[in-house]
Parts: sequence; C-alpha cells; structure tokens
Amino acid sequence: MQTNTGRPSVMVVEDDDELRDRILVPGLRGEGFDADGVDSAMALYRALNLRSYGMFVVDIGLPDESGFAVVRHLRELGGVGIVMLTGRADEEDRVRGLDGGADAYLAKPIGVNVLAATLRSVLRRMAPDASTVEPAPHASSGWRLEQQGWQLVSPSGSQVALSKGERLLLTLLADSAGTAVEKETILQHLCGNDDDFDPHRLEMLVHRLRRKVQTLAGEELPLVTVRGVGHLFLP
Repeated sequence: MQTNTGRPSVMVVEDDDELRDRILVPGLRGEGFDADGVDSAMALYRALNLRSYGMFVVDIGLPDESGFAVVRHLRELGGVGIVMLTGRADEEDRVRGLDGGADAYLAKPIGVNVLAATLRSVLRRMAPDASTVEPAPHASSGWRLEQQGWQLVSPSGSQVALSKGERLLLTLLADSAGTAVEKETILQHLCGNDDDFDPHRLEMLVHRLRRKVQTLAGEELPLVTVRGVGHLFLP
C-alpha cells in the first residue's frame, strides 16, 4: 500500500525507543518509505484505527504481547507485508515466525539498508502480475455478526452459532471498533450486578470460543488478549 505521495507505507513495531526513533524510522524514510513507529502491540492496534499500512516490521519481544501473536493478527488483514526483526536468531523461532505469517525474518543487529532491501523484496512479491493471479474470494468481507449477533460468519463464509455469553462478548468488542475493552467492563457486561461472577470464567469463555471457531470454521478468530488491559476484536 502506498500513500498519496507514492511512498510505500511501513509501520515499525519496536519497543527500543532509540532503535526505533533514531535509527529504523528515519533510516527507512531516507530509503524512500513512509515510515511510522510504535512501541507496543496496543499502540499498533490504536494506530490501525487511524490509518492503514501496507507493510510492518515487528519485533518479537514487545512489552504487552508476543510479536508472534501480532504477526498472526496482522496476517488477518490480508495483502500486507510483514518482516520480523528480532534478537532471537535461533532456528526454532525463525521457523515459528515464518510459519506464523511473516514474509521475512531478520536478526538484530542489522543495517537499515538491508532492512529496506528486504522490504522492497517483500513488496515486489506482494505485487504479482495481475493477469495471472485472481483475487482471493471473500478477501475483504472480514468477520461479522449476523442474526442479531447470534451467528458469527468468518471471511470464508463459515457460520458459527454463538451462546449467550459468546454473543454478549463479541457484540461488545465489535462495537468498540478495534479498541481494547477493559476486563472490568467486559465482566460488568457479562454478569450485570452479579458481584460473585468469577473473573476466570471470562478467560475460559475466550479460550473455548477461540477453540470452537477454529474447529467449526477452520480459521483463527481475531480475538486478541491485551495483557494487563482486556480484549479486543479485529473483524
């Protein structure tokens, strides 16, 4: 994805302030990219409410969520390029990152010119000959709730019937437009004035819902747990 200036847009998700703000972001701008940077997964999700990015550079060791989880959620957006940039150079993490949806995996320290060349390589692979590749069906439909919230429909069209608790949870998160909802707010929504409601039931509800959707729809539900905050839904 390019901005109106014609420069490819890149979001750098890196919690090292000096590396992000003094090296990577200005360096990528100097290499011709429209680059921004954030220090956490939560800041990334907030930024995505304001604008779209065509490419992402993601560190593994983020303060609030694993970079592997961030990559999985970004892959749900479709049509984006993802480069993992991390100090973990072992083969197991590399395989996990690439299998999880990253287009490239680079180990620190690395020169900005190498990172820029990798992003340009990924960008070329993202723009194949349009005459030989057809758009993926349902690519832009996303996840949605139907029948007044009692049915969840996946991007591929699979339908999952929801229980009352699942409906209440997903309706609340969907109405929050990609913003994390605090756990206390969710609990209040689920149990009303029941002060004896066990908070652990929320985590069990989330776990069972993810597993249910994976089993019935064959797709991963983009329901994100933001550590220390709550949950958000990226439909």
